[in-house]
Amino acid sequence: MRVENSIKNILYGITGQLLSSVTGFVVRTVIIYTLGIEYVGIEGLFSSILIMLSLTNLGFDTAIIYSLYKPLAENNYYRVRALMNLYKKAYRIIGIIVLVIGVAILPFLPFLMNGKTYISNINIIYLLLLINSVSSYYFVYKQSIIIADQRNHIISKIHSLFIITSNLFQIAILLFSHNFIFVLSVQILFRMIENLFISRKADKLYPYLNEKNNDKLTKEERKEFFGDLYALLLYKVSGVIINGTDNILISKFVGIYSVGLYSNYLLIISTINTFLGYLFYSITASIGNLNVKETPDKKHLIFNVLNFANFWIFGVCTVVLWNLINPFITLWVGNQFVLSKYVVFAILLNFYTTGLQTACTSFRETTGLFKKGKYRPIIAALINLVASLYLVQKLGIAGVLYGTVISRLLTYFWYDPYVIFKYVFQRSVKKYFIKYIFFLLLVFISAIITNILGDLLDYSTLINIVIRGSLSLVIPNILFFILFRKSEEFNYLLNIIRKIGVKSNIYRKKAFN
Repeated sequence: MRVENSIKNILYGITGQLLSSVTGFVVRTVIIYTLGIEYVGIEGLFSSILIMLSLTNLGFDTAIIYSLYKPLAENNYYRVRALMNLYKKAYRIIGIIVLVIGVAILPFLPFLMNGKTYISNINIIYLLLLINSVSSYYFVYKQSIIIADQRNHIISKIHSLFIITSNLFQIAILLFSHNFIFVLSVQILFRMIENLFISRKADKLYPYLNEKNNDKLTKEERKEFFGDLYALLLYKVSGVIINGTDNILISKFVGIYSVGLYSNYLLIISTINTFLGYLFYSITASIGNLNVKETPDKKHLIFNVLNFANFWIFGVCTVVLWNLINPFITLWVGNQFVLSKYVVFAILLNFYTTGLQTACTSFRETTGLFKKGKYRPIIAALINLVASLYLVQKLGIAGVLYGTVISRLLTYFWYDPYVIFKYVFQRSVKKYFIKYIFFLLLVFISAIITNILGDLLDYSTLINIVIRGSLSLVIPNILFFILFRKSEEFNYLLNIIRKIGVKSNIYRKKAFN
């Protein structure tokens, strides 16, 4: 059942995301050509500020979803209702806090921008993005029970439908009015309706949530919950600083125009990460269920399979991006928006090292190891901030990204697997690190080979994309297949792919019914 639910979540998620990504790229293209690259930069900067404000959600989402795995598996409705009641109250308070802090930041926005901008109504743009962020806090808590119950495909279908419709409306508004304020207003409207729709869906799926109740956690349960929450808060602080400060630092030390350039690359990376997120996040609840019921040996096997899948998928994507991202930017918006290969290397190094942490992150969050090394995320955040501040002044955009990679390698890279192997699998972590280095070398070698061959076959931009794309897909996949075709992880994944092949025709027909 775990595998079947994961397959459903993956298929529905990827199908919907493919359609929404295409319309999202069209929206970005129309913004660049109708309004200019600085609008992209402003949106990127303000989104980063709002990511910083998301610090106030204190990790409630992860804590609640983790807490729901066991009561859902045991049909303990009382505990489920008690957790959902707590979640509801917490998020309403958080929404108010985000709104108040967001408004208080308004006078300081000019300080975060290097140089002047021709964009008018900047304060209104920021406030609309703030409202868009705050509005979700009053409905989003009900998504947690659907996710924890391994039914994320339901949310995927609803989200894809609303985001595609919203993007189409935004494209029409940009083409006919060239008004960014109207575009943001449409985003807010569709976001609110979507969250309300998902909330109503949760009420139908879990009718016992609608029963009038005052269910509460016991004193011991609350103590345990808030203990986990405190540790998660530290992770949240770290994640926000590491991921939310990049655009702010680039804006302050390099300029809004550079934020716009980087945002185009970030859109491509984020789109791929979203696809891969559906692939891996769709199985998170199944991992939670696995960790409740299975032995350490079974957990270790699934971890190895997931880690191997991370290496293969993120590795191939990294090689493809290395060869295609600049030609694609040239074809998409023009050569004047292309960043140097040096910056691209930093972007992709950050992308790959983040991706290879996915297995560790999934197991850490679903096994409740929140309190182990709970102050390490703060150390990671401080390293990132200091390194990025120093390197951005020396290396520009690349310096910010190298700072992020350095902080990750000095903290998360070694500590998360150490804790998981010690407390969950009860075995040595040495083989994991040997595999990590081997995987990294294989990706690096694949990128060098494909790049050399691509340079030898240099033609027009469109032909280059076809040639480099073919090389990037064929060479690393053949190399990985030759080396790992007899491994336990490869054959386990092969069996899952066969199951997906059998199930896909059934689920594809139901995808948007």
